[in-house]
Amino acid sequence: MRARLALRFLRDYRAPYRAAALRVGRWRAAPASWSLLALSLLVSLAWRLPAGHRAVAVCCAYRASDLTGWPQAARVVGSPFLAVRAIEITWAVVATWLLLAPLEATIGTRRLLLVGGLGNLFPSVSIGLAFLATHPGAAAPLDVGPSAVVVAAGAALVVWSRSLGIAALYLVGVSVDVLISPDLATAEHLLALATGAGVALILRHGWSLGLIPVSRKAQACGPNSPPK
Repeated sequence: MRARLALRFLRDYRAPYRAAALRVGRWRAAPASWSLLALSLLVSLAWRLPAGHRAVAVCCAYRASDLTGWPQAARVVGSPFLAVRAIEITWAVVATWLLLAPLEATIGTRRLLLVGGLGNLFPSVSIGLAFLATHPGAAAPLDVGPSAVVVAAGAALVVWSRSLGIAALYLVGVSVDVLISPDLATAEHLLALATGAGVALILRHGWSLGLIPVSRKAQACGPNSPPK
């Protein structure tokens, strides 16, 4: 009985997504999350195929050294969709189910894209510029994968839900993410965590003050609304 109560948060925090999935279907309940995952799987597969490798390299194979020139710098936008290791692809699937889809059903698609976009761009560009400043002329490693987006989204979910259970689950996920990621990514993940938490705090504060209108999706899923 105690174990069931202790794990109740695993059911409760996904309640908005389950309710939306019953109403409109699993994909439409979190379209951005599942679309991002599908695109990531497609890009990562193309990277492994001779016919698609060059195209993916042009759009998504971001390195810190790309920040020195304009069109290469745009690769940072596509970098979350390229996972070069099988374990990263597996983690992307798990994280979409555990974090991204529930967060999108809770705060809405546009807010998820804001959290994920800033959670990728700010840490990647900041650490990239720091790398260029401290390693002039050095070859920068690939800086790709959905990890920064996932870390930012998880931090936002923790802030929005204010749940110790979700915080514990998130810390486990971040620990796994750090273990499977290159050393350079650790600093990015810390910035992504701070970015996701900061954006969520701003959104939550604006929502509670009535500055941000509540979407129909949020109104339909009662647990979405933050407590007064």
